[in-house]
Amino acid sequence: MGFSYQNEDEFAYSSPPSDPSSSKGMRDYFRWVLQRFWIPLVLLLLGWLLGQFVYSNTPKTYQSEATIDILRVKREAAEVAEKERFSMSGAAEMLSTSERLKTPALYAKVAESEQFSEREDIVPRKFKLPWQRDTVVSTAELGPADAGNMMRHWVTVRWRRDTTLIDLSARHSDPEIARDILTSLIEAYEKSTDQRVAGSSEYALDYILNNSSEIKDRLLKIENTVRLYNRCLELSTEIRAAERDIAGMEKRYLPKWPALVEAKQLRDILRSRFQNELDQMLKLSEEERAYWAENQASLEGLPENELIDAKINLVSARSTVLTREREAEQQIYDNLITKLKEGNLLQDFQGKQFEVIQPPTQPGAVAPDKKKILLLYTFGGLALGVGIVILLGFLDPTVRTVSDLEVLTDLPVIGALPKWKSDKEKRQSIASSLEDTPDNASAMEAIRTLRAGLTFLGDRQERCTFTVTSAIASEGKSWVASNLALSFAKQGDRTLLIDADLRRPVQYQIFGYDKDSPGLADHLSGNAELKTVIRRSEVSDKLFLMGAGSRSANPAELLAGKNLPSLLEYLGKHFDRVIVDSAPVIPVSDTLPLARLVHSVVLVCRIGKTPKGAIKRAIKVLAANQALPVGTVANGLPRTRTKGAYGYYYSYYGGGGYGGYAGYGAAKD
Repeated sequence: MGFSYQNEDEFAYSSPPSDPSSSKGMRDYFRWVLQRFWIPLVLLLLGWLLGQFVYSNTPKTYQSEATIDILRVKREAAEVAEKERFSMSGAAEMLSTSERLKTPALYAKVAESEQFSEREDIVPRKFKLPWQRDTVVSTAELGPADAGNMMRHWVTVRWRRDTTLIDLSARHSDPEIARDILTSLIEAYEKSTDQRVAGSSEYALDYILNNSSEIKDRLLKIENTVRLYNRCLELSTEIRAAERDIAGMEKRYLPKWPALVEAKQLRDILRSRFQNELDQMLKLSEEERAYWAENQASLEGLPENELIDAKINLVSARSTVLTREREAEQQIYDNLITKLKEGNLLQDFQGKQFEVIQPPTQPGAVAPDKKKILLLYTFGGLALGVGIVILLGFLDPTVRTVSDLEVLTDLPVIGALPKWKSDKEKRQSIASSLEDTPDNASAMEAIRTLRAGLTFLGDRQERCTFTVTSAIASEGKSWVASNLALSFAKQGDRTLLIDADLRRPVQYQIFGYDKDSPGLADHLSGNAELKTVIRRSEVSDKLFLMGAGSRSANPAELLAGKNLPSLLEYLGKHFDRVIVDSAPVIPVSDTLPLARLVHSVVLVCRIGKTPKGAIKRAIKVLAANQALPVGTVANGLPRTRTKGAYGYYYSYYGGGGYGGYAGYGAAKD
């Protein structure tokens, strides 16, 4: 939940925009990769090195190739056209032959052949680590079945579609084994086909008789169907003639004219006979019933005259198709009878069923592919690195950009401070940290922008006192408070900086005064007068300091006492600006009394460190005590290589635009 003002003293809950972690886009992913770019780069390099290692330890693989031509004796015996022969059963036979070349029994015969029965080192060498020893396994140790099954996975059988050619290829780390496998495979397949066609005289005669009988039956069936269709066509011719006579007489005679009436009766009789012939044909043939059932949809809903015309057209088309089928079957039948009479068919059956077009070639190296391996492992490492970065982005519980901070808190970001290179650099004296040097230009501009944002909240009477706090410790609130106070002082405002973090004071380290000197705790407890706890700083005559003072046993009760309100009221009348450096909100409750008394509360969040839950909790606690922050300060933004005041702005915005920050008058020079 977020909070918004309803009037000067009341706060109301309002729903902030969606949590930045709930919806991520390409811009967020790109930003995550830029922030952790070293992870993909490291994994890319590791992937390349791993690819080199895999390539150098992977033995070469050799491939031998061969091509055979399947002669297809059965269809050649019929001497039909090449295109028609192939369409009959060519694809089925070629696929069947391809599958026969993959059967385990055929490869078991290869393993039992002379070339492989006692072959050593039959197992191909694969990728092995340098300290692993090669294992030598012979065919005899494996057995014909296991060795053949292993060989079957080394061989690839591919049919060239729309041809009678089959390509064979074998891969192995030993080039001789790759070539010998194909040689033995072709020999084993040739023996199996010779056994299949040996003594095929009876088979050839059975084939002729069975096929000629089947073709003859088909011819008779087609002939009967064509005859019925032809009879329907004859009737359709008579129907057309009767319709022409009727059309001529209707132009000359009245509807009751005897000749016209007789002509219409003849037409109806012809139509009835046409339908009867058609019904008789449908009763005799299952194929014709299926044909007319497919075309039934085109006949539905037609008037009687158009229905007869449509049926006549279907009869004519079907008759033409059946006539062509009858002629093709008749030609096949005549060729079979001719071959039988000449005695050539038996000779054809006893011939070879395939021919070796390309004998097994001398194997060439086909693997490993160095380019492919390096690309695979290199881009695999890069993809893994990007995936890890995106996963870390989703799992990151902290706020990474100013835009995320604005969406999370529903508050404007009124200041954005760069990250210091080291804690030592950050803890140096405040005077030198804001000198006009190129290294400090971005920090100086950021502090001026924060000062401008707080100045534009109202006049000095309305916005005189400020409390700078954070959700948890080590967010840089003390450094922000000290630099903000110095910036007001350099502007000419009479400014007082109060170190109200009584548990862990830090300002004495920044400004170099005695930690044990009297301060806020001493004055609130009545042990020191106000004039003794306020000192002028050495860096500016407009900046005054009030340290934390002596250590208190219970800082929360001391700050919640009755002396603090009157003190802040008095100081607000004598100083233009009062900056209070208070304790973190979540660990202790010391800040709550201060937050209720000052004009403005500023919440400091460290980018990439402060958890989102801690920020939400701090705002909720402050709002419950009528002390909703006027804005947040994004501290610790990553710097870029660009020098000058805007060197860190890309990291500041996170590619997300200016957001609410631009409304507070950020410098544009």
